[in-house]
Amino acid sequence: MTVPKPPLVVEREKLAPWYAATLLAIGVFVLGVVTGSTESNRDRFLLTVIAASVLTATRLVAHRSRKAAEVAAQAQRSRPATEELASWVSGDELSVPFSQNDLPPNAAGMLEYSAAVVELLEHAVEVALREGIDPTELATGRDDAAALHDLLTTMAAEPVHLRKAAKVHTICAIWEASQQPLEEAAAALDADFHRRWKARNLAALRLRHGQPPARTDTSLPYRDMTAV
Repeated sequence: MTVPKPPLVVEREKLAPWYAATLLAIGVFVLGVVTGSTESNRDRFLLTVIAASVLTATRLVAHRSRKAAEVAAQAQRSRPATEELASWVSGDELSVPFSQNDLPPNAAGMLEYSAAVVELLEHAVEVALREGIDPTELATGRDDAAALHDLLTTMAAEPVHLRKAAKVHTICAIWEASQQPLEEAAAALDADFHRRWKARNLAALRLRHGQPPARTDTSLPYRDMTAV
């Protein structure tokens, strides 16, 4: 059963004072013209400039308020649904090791992260082929992620000494550095799938460096999954 999100609560800038100021400026201008108190061109020009300035400022504030509200609403709509976050709601995934093996923490994190990347890029390649887009770069990234995953899977079954651990750490760091453009490309092809993918693999993404979130880390997990 899908649990609906709570209603959106978006704070908007108060525009009533600006509208009141606009009406007041226009009223003064009209009153001056009707009563004839602004007979000189200088007085009329001054009232016109004042009224136009207040009206322009009000329109600019209204536009800024509308854009800020749209950004806030988009951030709210980007929150994953409750069932998408159910896998980590207990917090267990953020406090226990991924697997019982001899891999160092960084390599163990990359083992899970590389598997998640393979899933994402595999889907991206399928979408690219369906839409007639060249999938070469995505396919190469998928194959690299699969190769790293196979390497780490093999290492998990044997003792890992310090020198090998350092070498693997370097390989993982170089591989990870190339992932951001590929993930952005995958998100551009299918934003909905990318959001669900981040929700399902939240633990792998946050623990890919083998370090649990610090106690001082108070960021909300769903902020990691906002829409692109």
